Amino acid sequence: MNETLQFLAHHGYWLLIGAVLGRQACLPIPANLVLVAAGALAHLGKLSLSGTLVVSVMTFLLADLAWYEAGRRLGDRILHFVCGISRDRGACVHRATDAFSRHGVRILLVSKFVVGLDALAAPLAGTSRTSRVQFSVFDALGALLWSATYAALGYIFSNQLDRVATHVLRTGAFVAVAVAVGFGFYTAHKFAHWQRFVRQFQTCPDHSKGAQR
Repeated sequence: MNETLQFLAHHGYWLLIGAVLGRQACLPIPANLVLVAAGALAHLGKLSLSGTLVVSVMTFLLADLAWYEAGRRLGDRILHFVCGISRDRGACVHRATDAFSRHGVRILLVSKFVVGLDALAAPLAGTSRTSRVQFSVFDALGALLWSATYAALGYIFSNQLDRVATHVLRTGAFVAVAVAVGFGFYTAHKFAHWQRFVRQFQTCPDHSKGAQR
């Protein structure tokens, strides 16, 4: 096993946790490729397939519960926040809300396969007042389906692990640069957006003085 595969085998679970958390933070992290590599390593006996799925599902659930709670507490404002970098924020929110209203919490079973909807499904469940138990069950099932799909691909095509590992590292190098630039832009944009959001609820200085009097 070459150094690349040894690195993936040794740090596989931590890489998976980081990749899933990054994906759920709306960063361009190839979590699916990490799962493919983990599935291939499981076939070679270097990782546990069940352990890979448990780690992936639990990480998804942890991240999505945070978005769910944000949806419950902030309502539609968190949806506009997530759609902040979309060209048409209103249309982005409307499409996701419409999809959730048609399919309900069941949409969590497939939302992770749909770009755009995957970022909004969890906060939408919160804004719709879906119970935490129901959300957790459907979100975990959706995470399991998504994780098992990519892990199974790696498990079946484990003879291509060298290529997958090389691609993961090449993609990772590109992503590292893209994340450094993109995250800076993303953070600055979101910070400016939050600043505007906070200013909407700030008390006018004159009113504050009047209240003190």
